[in-house]
Amino acid sequence: MELGWQGFLLVIGRTSGLFISSPVFSGRQVPIQVKILLIIFLSGMIAFVNPLPTEVPITHSGMFIMALALELLIGYTLGFVAYVIFAGIQLAGQLMDMQMGFGIVNVIDPQSGMQVPLIGNFQYLVAIMVFLGVNGHHLLLRALNDSYQFIPVLGAGFNGEFLEFMMEMGAYMFVIGLKLAAPVVAALFMADLALGFIARTVPQMNVFVVGLPLKIGAGLVMVMLTLPVFVWFVQILIERFFGYLDNLIIILGK
Repeated sequence: MELGWQGFLLVIGRTSGLFISSPVFSGRQVPIQVKILLIIFLSGMIAFVNPLPTEVPITHSGMFIMALALELLIGYTLGFVAYVIFAGIQLAGQLMDMQMGFGIVNVIDPQSGMQVPLIGNFQYLVAIMVFLGVNGHHLLLRALNDSYQFIPVLGAGFNGEFLEFMMEMGAYMFVIGLKLAAPVVAALFMADLALGFIARTVPQMNVFVVGLPLKIGAGLVMVMLTLPVFVWFVQILIERFFGYLDNLIIILGK
């Protein structure tokens, strides 16, 4: 069954869900009026290009509201998978900040409006630039458009396979955080060992006074030295996660 003006409203729902959770599009720097115009413009293009079939005929307003809620959930899920990369980066920054002594220092992230770690915010902004540099926002919009070829209205399969996939994405977020934080945390662990030896061999030295600036300096040096590797790793993550996004679309379309 083909949808008319109702289909356009449902496309707005799926696009709005993507704009709520996805990186870049969910940023608070963009005025809400601009977001609304962009959502309407993109939804009009998608509705014009793609046929919008529905698995179950929408016969009353209750079914339409349920379909709109499901479309919003589908779009939110697509954006969330892309956001997992950046959540892992912020987790890595939290781990590094705690080891460097920046655990009590938080800054407001303009993207989410929440308090985030200092190093995590820096790496987050670098990752956003990499994401835009490889046209990740274009690939995200293309995935939204392609989703209508596999996921019809009221036809999404939120089954056990979907839940297992989302659990894997949540676990992978922690894997990303640990991998990104490993070089800096290892260097700071070696610094702690060195300070421990100094404290035993030179008891006259106050290691608590010397240790804090030493660990901060060592951590910042390691962050700068590993920055090229970080950019390379983020590029690989973005390519890999768009493959996961395609898998999610196929799972929801079953």
